[in-house]
Amino acid sequence: MSQIIEDRTIALAGVFQSAAIVQQIARTGEVPKEAFAASIKSIFVLDAPDTESVYGDIGQLKLGLDVLESLLAKKETSRYAESFRYTVGLIHIEKQLRNNEDLLSILRSRLEQTQSLMGHFDDDILHPSVVAKLAALYVDTLGTFNYRIQVKGDPKFLQQDEVANKIRAVFLAGVRSATLWRQLGGSRLQFLLGKRKMVEALNALQQKAQLLH
Repeated sequence: MSQIIEDRTIALAGVFQSAAIVQQIARTGEVPKEAFAASIKSIFVLDAPDTESVYGDIGQLKLGLDVLESLLAKKETSRYAESFRYTVGLIHIEKQLRNNEDLLSILRSRLEQTQSLMGHFDDDILHPSVVAKLAALYVDTLGTFNYRIQVKGDPKFLQQDEVANKIRAVFLAGVRSATLWRQLGGSRLQFLLGKRKMVEALNALQQKAQLLH
């Protein structure tokens, strides 16, 4: 298995993990804590030595790997229909973002500002105030595009500010992973033509994730 295929698969699993988290939050109001933490942390890892390090280790991406494998190999499209739709939306938003230098500069600057404030929250990256700042950053930047991802779920959860903040923060993480995937050569054509090799990479990565999980 080539390193580039493995890296692309890791990054794409990062996008699917964000999408799957949103699907779960919107439906149940509950957050898969380990996956949520890994996705939020990835937002702040702007200069990682390798792809896996963006997420801590591959074990932190187990949810995303499982969802991607279920869609590609097991074809469980109905179970993860919303996750797939959110993933397509996140990749579309990333495409719009990559050509907007002003928004990219604002994103990086405000992420650095948020990171510098972490000490006020005991370096708790999942502190509600940190998540709220990330949600506001999403609204102020990616939320200004004409294209919007419509989230489906239980209205009693979607109407809660804390839930809405988590969803927006996780969408920000999803765009970060989509950016990484694209930087590694990911594309729609590559995805369609490279499914077999991606499934092979997924199987190997899932075994590694299981050992680390």
